[in-house]
Amino acid sequence: MKKRVFVLSVMIGLSSLLAIAQSALSAQGASGGDVQRGQKLHDASCLTDCHAQRANGNANNLYTRPNHKDSLEKLKSQVEFCNQQVLSSDWFPEDVADVVAYLNQTFYHFKVSEK
Repeated sequence: MKKRVFVLSVMIGLSSLLAIAQSALSAQGASGGDVQRGQKLHDASCLTDCHAQRANGNANNLYTRPNHKDSLEKLKSQVEFCNQQVLSSDWFPEDVADVVAYLNQTFYHFKVSEK
């Protein structure tokens, strides 16, 4: 009887850990970035003047136009370009990864290869 209780306790503990891990992963985008943090960075740095001017007032239209990025690598390159050349925001590589994760999850849905 004690052995069954122990096994049951272990199974409950493992399922709890799995639930916690799934919750943590859902906050991360496919590229490993933090989607929620990426949205905050994006909204604070990208939506105001730059994107709104380029998309007739609706900044998110940039992501749904016909000639939008067609790969995760190109998306990352564009975010890095904007960071360095347009915004001069001095984001760290983790910040870029977070914004890429947000954009990918929200607009692009590129598959990410496991390494």
